[in-house]
Amino acid sequence: MYCTTELCIYLQNVRKNYALVDTFLESQKDSYDIFFVQEPPWNFIRHTPSTTSLERDKVVGAPIHPDWTQVGRAPRDSEEVPRVMAFIHKRLSRLCFALRRDVIDHCDILLLSFFNRNKCHFLMNVYSDNHQSTVKFMLDQVINIPNLLYMGGDFNVRDA
Repeated sequence: MYCTTELCIYLQNVRKNYALVDTFLESQKDSYDIFFVQEPPWNFIRHTPSTTSLERDKVVGAPIHPDWTQVGRAPRDSEEVPRVMAFIHKRLSRLCFALRRDVIDHCDILLLSFFNRNKCHFLMNVYSDNHQSTVKFMLDQVINIPNLLYMGGDFNVRDA
């Protein structure tokens, strides 16, 4: 069994900056365990052979790095892009991180679970647009998440 007593989390709204995320994943791979991102880049990466047509399929997504595992909701169509993601360092793979849409199913809330010392724990990454729609959703819902260790994000709540 693999246990840890601390996780080092970095959180940032990267404003769709592919180079920023790519650079962070390489330069900070020994410094952080989890990188929570709001407004991740979602770009064309390459073409790949298609199994259904003569045209090649486009591969679109966030930066990929061999030391990190990407976690996020898959877009429903080509127009939708995720606004929250997580990159989890592969050294934590024994903690069995999982995206938990069964607990909260909202496109701007990323809820992760993991097991440590035979107990399930949760981490949450939140993005709320300038209309505070996710904050309003969270206020309207009765959300009881035992063992929620961390909730962070870009809440876009400005004081008048």
